[in-house]
Amino acid sequence: MIPHARPSFDASFSQAVQAVVDSGYTACHTKAAQLEREICVRVGQDDAVAVDSGTSALMLAIRALSASNTIKKVGIPAYACASLLFAVRAAGCEAVCMDCNHDLRLDQDKAVAIAADLDALILVHPFGMLEPLVKESWPCPVIEDIAQAAGAMLDGQAVGSFGDVSIASFYATKPWGGAYGGMVMGDLEVCTEVRHMSNPDVTGFKQSYVGHHQLSDIHAALALVRLQCSKNEMQQRRQHMTWLDQRLPDRYVQSLSNRQFGSAYRYIIRAENNAETLIQHLRNHGIAASLPVQKPLNMATSDICDGAYQAWKDCISLPLLPTMSQHEYQQYERGLKVCFSC
Repeated sequence: MIPHARPSFDASFSQAVQAVVDSGYTACHTKAAQLEREICVRVGQDDAVAVDSGTSALMLAIRALSASNTIKKVGIPAYACASLLFAVRAAGCEAVCMDCNHDLRLDQDKAVAIAADLDALILVHPFGMLEPLVKESWPCPVIEDIAQAAGAMLDGQAVGSFGDVSIASFYATKPWGGAYGGMVMGDLEVCTEVRHMSNPDVTGFKQSYVGHHQLSDIHAALALVRLQCSKNEMQQRRQHMTWLDQRLPDRYVQSLSNRQFGSAYRYIIRAENNAETLIQHLRNHGIAASLPVQKPLNMATSDICDGAYQAWKDCISLPLLPTMSQHEYQQYERGLKVCFSC
């Protein structure tokens, strides 16, 4: 089975972890601080705080904004990872779902109408595709989620530099992934608040929320190595994306043409109400295709998001790996020919 995702770990990752173990400092120490500095440079934010997961980063970002603003209602894309919903709930807020267009990015008119009643807004670059609405002015603070698009550029500016606060993920399968971890990026005030919430041992009792959210140096070391090879891996995924473009029927290649922009994190196609059947067909031929989103998030709220529901019925994520063997390419091509009648 050709896996849906397969992070590559060479000797440099093992050496980085061994160096941390040999140092005797495996918890939050110099590697986490180094990771914070490097992300600040790459993204162009004033400060950054390494934490234990991307979900924690999002929850902490919302809570940090709450220190100076009343945050009760948070807008989230309906067709997105469930971590967004759970992070909003963990921050003690209500999630309000926003619908997507056919290209899986937000419906701007609907989002603008909803934003007037929101206290904060989470904008995601879906599946590595760029969300142009991060450049717009909004009536509430914006949290830019770059978990799936880390390393991409929008109009010559790094993603993660547009939001009032930004978050990243270092989960193993993400573009900057090592094993686990996340990052909150923003101004000094926001990041100072996040630091206070992330370490109970150095925070006063007046802090309304505190948890053990620091990132270990082992996890930071893995993410630092991934950073060094992330640009090359992005280029390899783009080459694989071109390979898929050349082997699929035009209607599938053109179904989401904006996938070519961004970080090339996922290869998504629309299959016209036939996603689950086609996914099973692909799996029967050794290709671990998957639903991009297991369920639209508005299924957990009272919001009506017809675009997200249709995307759930239509969309398929095909394996997009940085490296494959010749045997895997041959197997992949055979499976595509059968399943798509190419």
